[in-house]
Amino acid sequence: MSWDYYRYFLAVAETGSLSAAARQLSVSQPTVGRQIAELEKRLETRLFERASHGYLLTSAGQQIREKIKAVSVDLDGIAQVISGLDKSLSGLIRISATEGFGSYWLTPKLSQFQARHPSIQFDLMLDISVVDLRRREADVAIRLANPRVSDLVGRQVGRTGFGLYGAKSYLEKRGAPTSMADLASHDFIGWHSGRDSLPFSAALEKIAPPENIKFRCDTVAAQIVAVQSGIGLFVAPHYLVPRDDQVVRLLPAEIDLKFDIWLLTHRDLVNAGRVRTLLDFLYEHFRNDRHFLLGEDLRP
Repeated sequence: MSWDYYRYFLAVAETGSLSAAARQLSVSQPTVGRQIAELEKRLETRLFERASHGYLLTSAGQQIREKIKAVSVDLDGIAQVISGLDKSLSGLIRISATEGFGSYWLTPKLSQFQARHPSIQFDLMLDISVVDLRRREADVAIRLANPRVSDLVGRQVGRTGFGLYGAKSYLEKRGAPTSMADLASHDFIGWHSGRDSLPFSAALEKIAPPENIKFRCDTVAAQIVAVQSGIGLFVAPHYLVPRDDQVVRLLPAEIDLKFDIWLLTHRDLVNAGRVRTLLDFLYEHFRNDRHFLLGEDLRP
């Protein structure tokens, strides 16, 4: 049976009249009367005596009032606890990001955030695959595209720059490309097949023939080691490239890619205290690091 029937019952029991209960519940008096009549019908007992000065509880009404009142208090308590959890700066936040971005940029930021809010725990899912926020596979996601789904809210928080890089050891053996046409004679490092829907993977497929991609993997860490080992060239975000002068950028005028970064969450979570605080924190750091993420700090 719907809790609404008991809600109307309690309002009449506490106020003593249909009109007063209607005002308390912000409904019409006939609506309250119908709900009380239906409840009595379903329980097969009379709950109120209709008197000239109002509605009086019968013995049956008095017996169930205390039980219903106790349930009502419990429900109010649950609502307060849930509200408190939403507003409190504690609990678990699940974040989805690509492996490279999550490891090299996001993790240090989360360390700073956790120092301010030690009661918050993080579950960081680093995978190039996209999770479904609508199914609550994560609470927050950082993506290189706007999914344009009605249940998700967020905004573009910055842009990240990609370029073509190679190790000096590789270039000493194979020569440095001086034009896009030269790339046909070079080896490349890419992602596993099926990842060409990702913007940076699709960009590589446009400049490197499939047969020239000699090494594929699913992690940025492995790609970086592969580049340093001289296996081939790769397209990578500027902020991920080792700054040890052993890996250099190639054809910067011809290959200068930029992708939007989106910070997203589910509509139901946007005002939860811990999520809202994290989003505001990340907005600020995206703004502060905008030149770094674009690779503009690498320019002479």
